Parts: sequence; C-alpha cells; structure tokens
Amino acid sequence: MKYFLYCRKSTDVEDKQVLSIESQLAELRDLAKRESLSILDEFIEKRSAKMPGRPIFNDMLRRIQTGEAQGIICWKVDRLARNPVDGGQIQWLLQQGVIAHIQTHDRSHYPNDNVLMMSVELGMANEYIRQLSANTARGLRQKARQGDFPGRAPFGYINNSNIKKIAVHRKNAKLVKKMFELYATGSVRLENLSVVLEQAGIKSQNNNRVHISRISSILTNPIYYGHFRHAGEIYEGKHEPIITKDLFDRANAVLRGRGRTPAKKTDPRPFCGLLSCGSCGMGITGEIRIKRQKNGNTHRYVYYHCTKKSKTQKCPEPCIRQEELDRQLSVMLSEYAMPKEWVAPLSAMLDKEEHDTKNSASEAVQELRGQVSDFSRNLARLTDVYVAQDIERDDYLERRRSLMSEKKSVEEQIARLEHTPSAWIEPTRDWI
Repeated sequence: MKYFLYCRKSTDVEDKQVLSIESQLAELRDLAKRESLSILDEFIEKRSAKMPGRPIFNDMLRRIQTGEAQGIICWKVDRLARNPVDGGQIQWLLQQGVIAHIQTHDRSHYPNDNVLMMSVELGMANEYIRQLSANTARGLRQKARQGDFPGRAPFGYINNSNIKKIAVHRKNAKLVKKMFELYATGSVRLENLSVVLEQAGIKSQNNNRVHISRISSILTNPIYYGHFRHAGEIYEGKHEPIITKDLFDRANAVLRGRGRTPAKKTDPRPFCGLLSCGSCGMGITGEIRIKRQKNGNTHRYVYYHCTKKSKTQKCPEPCIRQEELDRQLSVMLSEYAMPKEWVAPLSAMLDKEEHDTKNSASEAVQELRGQVSDFSRNLARLTDVYVAQDIERDDYLERRRSLMSEKKSVEEQIARLEHTPSAWIEPTRDWI
C-alpha cells in the first residue's frame, strides 16, 4: 500500500500550538519508518483549513481517487479538515474504501471502523475553528469600539508592536497629505498621483507603478482624517489624523465629479476688475493655463492681459505673468506709506475687532458643541433602534456613516475657532 504524507500549518491563530511543518515532517517520517509504511509523495500546505478550497489538499485527494495511493499519513485528522465539507469528503472516501488507511501519530482509521470517533474529532476541529472565529471577531469589534484600528496599517501608518496600535509613518504620511492636496485642486488625475508615488520610490508589489484603483482607495479611506471602517461600520479612531476632514471632503468631491461634465467655474484672480490697460483703457482680465509634462508633473500659471474690447484702436499690449505683475505693483506701492496719525486709531479698531471676534467665536463654539452633543445622542438612539431590530443593517450603516461624518466636520470647525478665531488680525497689526 502506498501512502501520501500530508503536513499543514496555518499562519492564523488557530494553529498557534501546532507543531511546525519541519517537526511534523520529522515525526511522521519516523512514524512511517517504524510502521513500515511506504511514502509515495509528501504534501506540504501553509494555509488555514477553516474554508474548503485548499489546492494542495484537493490535489492529494484527486491523486488518491485516481489510485496513485491508498493511504494518508498526517499528524492529526484536524490537519486534513477543519470544515464539514472537507471532513465529509475524507469520511466518505474512507467509508467507500478509496482511502484504505489514515495513520496519525496516535491513531489509525480504516474503512470498517466505527466512524463515530473520526466524526467526533472532525466535529471538534470544526467547532473549535467556529468558536475561535467568533471570539476573534468579537475581540476585533471591541478593539474598534475603543478607537483602535484592528488590522494591518494602511499606507501612511505603521503597526506599532510596542503599543499594539497604529502610528503615523512620517515619510509616507507626507506623501498621503500631498496626494490629497494635489487632487483637491481638481487639476491632477489619479494617474498623476501614481507618478508622485513612483518618484518617491513607492511601487506595487510587482515593482510597477501603483494602480489607480489603490490610489482611489487611499483617497476614499476615512482613516486619514481620524475615522476607520471595520466590518462595514465606521468608528472614531484614537490614532493621529494625517489630514483634516475638510481636505478629505474636497478631494472626494473632485473624485465624485470625475466622469461628469464639469460646471464652468471662475477661479479667483485678485487683480481682475481693479486694473485697466495703459494703452487703450480697457479692463484687465486674467486666465489660468495648465501645463502637463510627459513625466506627469503639472504646472499652473496665471496670466493677465487686456480684454482688447476697444472699438476704436487695436491694443498692442502682450500678456504678463502674475508673478511679474506682483513685482511691478509692489515696487509702485513701496513708494507710499501710511500716515502716522492713522496708526493709533487703526490699532484701536483692531483691538476692538479682536475682542469682538473672540466673543463671537466663543458663542459659536458653544453652539457647535451643542450640535456635537446632538450627534452623539442621535448615534446612541440609532444604535438602540438597530439593536431592537427596527431598522435594516444597510440603513443603519448608512445613517451611522452620515452622522459620524457630520459630527467630525463640526468638531473640526470647533478646533479652528478655538485655535485661530482671528488669524488675520496679527498680520494686519504687523503691517500697521
């Protein structure tokens, strides 16, 4: 009789206490030698048996069914199966005599044996994996509720083994922020962001340029502004955000708008409506020109020129770059200074404006904090409704996502008001 030797060890938690592949091989080879069992071939598999579809295991059974071998040597029957599909297949082949003998380190199984013992062993293996899966999922959900991301850190973060949490990867986090900032301008495409990563030395596992599908998944991942997804739900994270919710929303607005006919918009150009042409007296307008290089770099330029709408003369003036116009205007304005008698009243006006701004900001913060409390109560009520089974899971997840997104936006408004309620005042005071 010929035998196939089968060794399996999963990288999952389920096989933490199981002998290594090398140890199984050594023990089973010694067993075959002691029992005078002829090994035709050895099969080694490094994956979980909790789901059907193991290629090496299936190949071994196929070869047994063609008659190449009649027996199996394995450490325990749970190496062969931890799910009822594979377990039933093994039992059926054994009962039909296709498998004539299964030898483990402590037991033999034959076609004429009472199948109860094998059924119990396989059933215990299946129940163990089911309980382990349930306990693992429950532990991960609890970790998510506590604000800790329960998985492999996404690009821009690393898994810190010391604190068992994710931490910011300083170099890659800068790239993530740059990607969001560039895309939020609306002037770059996903392919351009792949080039940005390539230039920084970031490539795919196949050493190719990062695919745009992965770029898109980065741009739509809420983990970068402080939330994260787990098992279909959104949770508030305790990790350090890389970007603001506002930047995330602006980038995603651009992403959602791609593929549609964009609405014509006028970008702000500071000198439009303020200047007129020195030759013909017509108004000065500005336009934006985008230059895309073959290497993926994008350059944005602003040019000002005469509208040339005069019906009496042809204007000869060329266009001028905004940087040069800024320089010429700065030279002209440098010849003028504020009268000294204006300094005191303007400073007093700024002091009053700063006082009023802080008071209004404080009132706005209080109102916004009330909104945050309302969002928290609504989230709690939504959870109660879901637990009571008065709402479908899909509706629950969508409403929860929407409420948490709005809550995060309001929290960022509070942070901005508390830190920079009157950011423009100090630069103005310095100018005075």
